[in-house]
Amino acid sequence: MPTGEAARLSRPGGQRGFTYLWLLFALALGGVALAAVGEQELTRQRRDREAELRFRGEAIATALGRYAEATPAGHLPLPQRLEDLMADRRFPRERRHLRQLYPDPFTGQADWEVVTGQAQVVERAAGEGGASPSPATPAVGTGIVGVRSRSARPLLASAGHATAHDWVFMAAPAAPAATQP
Repeated sequence: MPTGEAARLSRPGGQRGFTYLWLLFALALGGVALAAVGEQELTRQRRDREAELRFRGEAIATALGRYAEATPAGHLPLPQRLEDLMADRRFPRERRHLRQLYPDPFTGQADWEVVTGQAQVVERAAGEGGASPSPATPAVGTGIVGVRSRSARPLLASAGHATAHDWVFMAAPAAPAATQP
């Protein structure tokens, strides 16, 4: 039977060093579990950003539609700046079509890329004072018809849109006004 230092180092049944291996195995398993939780959290954050992109983009598109619908005679139905949606000064009393200019959830700034288009100036009716423009030469102007993110990050859940930049938010086309007989 070994005595002294040799007795302390030898273990019965040959189990010397297994505690160290179990500790290494437990640490490795914990690391794998933490990596999986971290990946799930990143995916959840990306999905939240995508949902927020959709909400904010649709809010701006809805405001663009309201801006166009509320256009008084003789004015262009498209805003020139996104700030015009928050303070529409085409009326005697300022109107707000958008409560705030939402920041892009992918860039963190209100730096939306605007999509421009053309529209005709809303014509005045005969009784509104002033002659309406000739139908042969309608007044046409350009303005904002939609927005999209400046980010090129790939999207997870959005079918048909590979990146955030591909997703364009535009106002629904206005229904033609019904003519009364």
